[in-house]
Amino acid sequence: MKKGCFAVFLLVLLLFGGALIGGIFLAPSLLAETTHDESVILIIEEGDSLHRVSEILKDEGVIRSARWFRREGQAAGVDRNIRPGEYEIIPESQFEDIFTLIQTGQQREQIRITFPEGYTLYQMGGRLEEHGIASQEAFLEATNAYFQDQDFSFDTAPLYFPMEGYLFPDTYFFETDTTASQVVSVMARQMEKVLEDYRDLAKENNLTLHELLTIASLIEKEAFGDHERDTIAGVIYNRLEIDMLLQFCSSVLYGLDDGQELATRLLYRDLEVMHPFNTYQYKGLPPGPIANPGRASIQAALNPESHDYLYFVVGNGGHNFSRDYQDHTQNVEAYRSQRTLEQ
Repeated sequence: MKKGCFAVFLLVLLLFGGALIGGIFLAPSLLAETTHDESVILIIEEGDSLHRVSEILKDEGVIRSARWFRREGQAAGVDRNIRPGEYEIIPESQFEDIFTLIQTGQQREQIRITFPEGYTLYQMGGRLEEHGIASQEAFLEATNAYFQDQDFSFDTAPLYFPMEGYLFPDTYFFETDTTASQVVSVMARQMEKVLEDYRDLAKENNLTLHELLTIASLIEKEAFGDHERDTIAGVIYNRLEIDMLLQFCSSVLYGLDDGQELATRLLYRDLEVMHPFNTYQYKGLPPGPIANPGRASIQAALNPESHDYLYFVVGNGGHNFSRDYQDHTQNVEAYRSQRTLEQ
């Protein structure tokens, strides 16, 4: 080999070797860096593992490597001492800071609030007021303001409360000084995250997200449990396919009180009241969601059970489904007879 070629080869080898050695020693420090420049709220549920925590932190942009975080955490014994709660991860927090935080349970003063699936915005506002976070009125005003600030495009603008259906029902931890606007923002962003899992499937089913949430809200209000969500979804699609009135009592109730859903019992005369949510009078879907659906109802709306049912009525532990009006009438009479015996 000529001296010139050998010199070039030696130089490349030294440069490559130096980079490799430098990479070996620099990689751990780079992997252990936190990367966020704003405070991030980390919510740890009961039973969450170190693996789960690491993935959350990675998704939120707090850490560079979830794998390295787990490795360091296991070495420090963190995986055996994780405490559930809501933690604020401030900028420039190191792994050790986060480990200390989630093991000692050093949380900010906060209030835990659970919003059940199927709650309306009006009901959510009432629950916030009960816990002293914000007044119901302030919360509803905040939902309207959020709607105005965001780029929402609905086929038909929903009435009453435009953000109905767009706040994800779940358990949240709020600081005592949290504003109504912050609550709305947190819950709306959570729904956006959930919908990311279903956006493509909705498109495949020729559904807008607004239609998806509307159908899911109907399922949420009608279903007695997970075992019949898919079946009720099938009824909705079967009726829509043959241009049949949906005739869902839950949507009528919602419209009777302008989205406040104060009434709990539907009377025959209520079916004659003309409002856009009266699915006994207007064909197709109502103009928007009638509640805020959970994940199970959203999944059911995208995966309806294949059947030929067109009717359902309350039965024992759920609904009785039927294919024609004659069978439906018999189920209705059976329900009425059962109620008479129970009174």
